[in-house]
Amino acid sequence: MTDSIDPGGSNPAPAIPHDGGGSTAGTTMTAARALAAPATVDRAARTVEVVWSTGARARNFVPPLGMITEELDMSPSAVRMDGLRSGSAPVLNTHRKADARDVVGRVVAAQLEAGRGHATLQFSAAADVEPLWQRVADGTLRSVSVGYRVHRYDQVTDPADGIVHRAVDWEPYEISVVPIPVDPAAAMRGADDPTAPATAVEPTLPILDTPTNPTTTQETPMPETTPVAPVADPAPSAPAATPTRSNPAQAAQEGAPTMPNNPPPAADADRGTVAVPPGEAAAEVIRAERARIAALGPVAQAGRALVAPATVDALHQRAVAEGWAPEALRGALWDAMVQGATPPALPASPNSGPAAEDPAVIRDAMAEAIAVRAMPGYQAPGGATGGRHAEFLDWRPSEMVAELMRARGERNIPRGAAALADRAFHTTSDFPLLLSAAANKMLLAAYQPANPTYRQFFLRRDFRDFKPHRHLRVGDFPTLVQLSENGEIQAGTMSESQELVNLLTFARRIRVTRQMLVNDDLGAFTDFAAMIGRRVADFENATAYALMNSANGSGPTLVTGNAAVFATGAARANQASAGTALDLTNLALGRAAVMKQKTLDGLPISVGNGMRLLVGPNLELAARQLTVSVAATQTANANVYAGFIQPVVEPQIQGNRWYLFADPMAAPVYVYGYLNGAEGPQVTTGPVSGVDGVEVSVIFDFGVGAIDWRGAWFNPGT
Repeated sequence: MTDSIDPGGSNPAPAIPHDGGGSTAGTTMTAARALAAPATVDRAARTVEVVWSTGARARNFVPPLGMITEELDMSPSAVRMDGLRSGSAPVLNTHRKADARDVVGRVVAAQLEAGRGHATLQFSAAADVEPLWQRVADGTLRSVSVGYRVHRYDQVTDPADGIVHRAVDWEPYEISVVPIPVDPAAAMRGADDPTAPATAVEPTLPILDTPTNPTTTQETPMPETTPVAPVADPAPSAPAATPTRSNPAQAAQEGAPTMPNNPPPAADADRGTVAVPPGEAAAEVIRAERARIAALGPVAQAGRALVAPATVDALHQRAVAEGWAPEALRGALWDAMVQGATPPALPASPNSGPAAEDPAVIRDAMAEAIAVRAMPGYQAPGGATGGRHAEFLDWRPSEMVAELMRARGERNIPRGAAALADRAFHTTSDFPLLLSAAANKMLLAAYQPANPTYRQFFLRRDFRDFKPHRHLRVGDFPTLVQLSENGEIQAGTMSESQELVNLLTFARRIRVTRQMLVNDDLGAFTDFAAMIGRRVADFENATAYALMNSANGSGPTLVTGNAAVFATGAARANQASAGTALDLTNLALGRAAVMKQKTLDGLPISVGNGMRLLVGPNLELAARQLTVSVAATQTANANVYAGFIQPVVEPQIQGNRWYLFADPMAAPVYVYGYLNGAEGPQVTTGPVSGVDGVEVSVIFDFGVGAIDWRGAWFNPGT
């Protein structure tokens, strides 16, 4: 299992060299691609149908590869759809996830059809979501963007685009409503004719000081590599109307903003890249690049009062991509205004949105700065702070306390570290909130990309409370019967022996004391926050596999039949009577055994779109050979299970054991869940009794259990 590695945004950043061929397997990456998908709206149900991907090629920045030409494989064998089909995948506002209010709905259905990803989104009825929903319903907002993780790339060479990174194993996990898409091939689904496609609009790329760039989401740090800057593209003879792949004529037709004909002189001096030396020099280059990009955000924001927003967005994107200094961007914005770009009407109140001196904005910027310092490679989003975290990168904790007090309007701020520590712990200070925000950012950055393997064949069902939860099994709900002539609907019964699954709470805490603050030493706190996220994900995975590995791999005892999940008797018949090798013959026997299983009503179970083959390290080679696609010239040499069985390799599977699981959405065997959908650990802060300090606690509510034996097969192996 490899750690997930997320792109660090669309900022120009060092990339690792490659030879133009082969595969980048072994590194999991997370990204988001903006796709145009105008919708069919059902106002009563508050739903909309979207096309969330067509797999079209696009330029994308992906650490540690750098700026690449990316293409998504839309075949069913390449896309892990479990998360998007779970019914709990979120619909976000422009990929924002810093606040619970950023979740505006959920994905209620998702599928792949003819190389396109389709989904049905349902929007919340909450008051703060209503303005966004109305824009969707009236057709003002017609575009979506998908957030996804790439587990493996294959590299191909194209005469036109050069090296293309094709995502052949990737996983969508959220869909966002965005103002501007990237995929020019995504087509709308109109309300008048749901089957008739309409022309998709090639958009401009949005500015980078939003919480999450529509082309990338940021969750985990970059690995430690020796960065080499990408080769700079040759300077164009004249700037494009928009930073898109459209030609100028097309851009003019689509209403792209007019750009200045000449790039600012200062930009030429700042444009381009050079080879980056290793070690500390490379780190210094990265820090300088981050500071440059952060400084562009306030310049672009100020320009929006005088220049059309589309022009500002295009210039900002170009400034980031081509290495402009803030002064160069400021000059380009001035030129755009002078050359007649249509300015919007000046707002009656220029202070729209959070003010720069808002304590909440300052606190969030400080939290980002602490996270950046504690986790090398952590990419701080622009968001409401507009990249302001760079201002606080070198600040001591006591200085942050003083600044937060000043932002609150307090007078007579102490100068000494000891007095500041007393004020931080004994008044209504923002310091505990700062610690909580910083811990949460670091924790989530490590936890979210981990993606434990058990989730590929466990079904997620969240808990409402801590009482034992009953779960329906395959066939527990009575089958339908033909309606009689008199119209009477017959009553059915449900099983009384449903399986119970319990939710448990796990927690750890760390103290930030007065002495730590006086000494300006938060090392223990930042180490704890940076490490606990990954540890929680590992704990999740270990808890799930401990349940599976019980009884020598047969699993826990079920109420039904008073037997383990896997057994050889007639009541189960889902375990091989004697361990056999993992080969084509035995794999066929196991798959047939699963497909012959019956529901409580005596009907064949559904195995879903594909099965999962779970093995340990000993059988990885055999598992991948049995499931890989083979370009055979003879039928006898074709791999019949390619695309129908997906291998899952987990080090916690012991010896030569191997399992077959049906799609958990069709026939769940094991389930997992969190309290009220709160995935991952939760961070809280509070005072320490009898001690000057703050306790930072991490609480994790998590439950796993077995609910059925149908839909799986176990072979102890040889």
